[in-house]
Amino acid sequence: MRPISPEKMAEYFPCLIEEGYEEKSLPTPRYNCMAFANDDERHWWQPGFYGGKYYWPQGVPQNDSLKAWTAVFTSDGYEITDNWELEADFEKVAIYIDFNGETSHVAKSDGFVWKSKLGKKQDIQHSKATSLEGEMYGVVERVLRRKKQ
Repeated sequence: MRPISPEKMAEYFPCLIEEGYEEKSLPTPRYNCMAFANDDERHWWQPGFYGGKYYWPQGVPQNDSLKAWTAVFTSDGYEITDNWELEADFEKVAIYIDFNGETSHVAKSDGFVWKSKLGKKQDIQHSKATSLEGEMYGVVERVLRRKKQ
């Protein structure tokens, strides 16, 4: 499996190219952005699938709605915030919705940079929650944060 090429990155994520990014891993189909945002590189997080490589938290609605994705993080101590900037004392997640209003991606922040798993492709580091906005993932709809543990 090949990483997304620089030419495709420019096509898919024009803001990312302007702001800069750094590849942090090789592509792998083992985990997705939701797993990555939850520090799980062993499972593909997807509602409605159980066992083996699939995981979805118990007690969270079994769908890809913004409400369900938000519940994944609020059940782990995150709260919705209006502050989308990096904050050194907080971990954050940014939930994207596509142009049909469906959840499409989640990025995470350690308080210093944003990080994303691009589907089955590579992990990257980027400077803003909104760096991946565009045709591929849509726009950031919600940001949540929690005090660093």
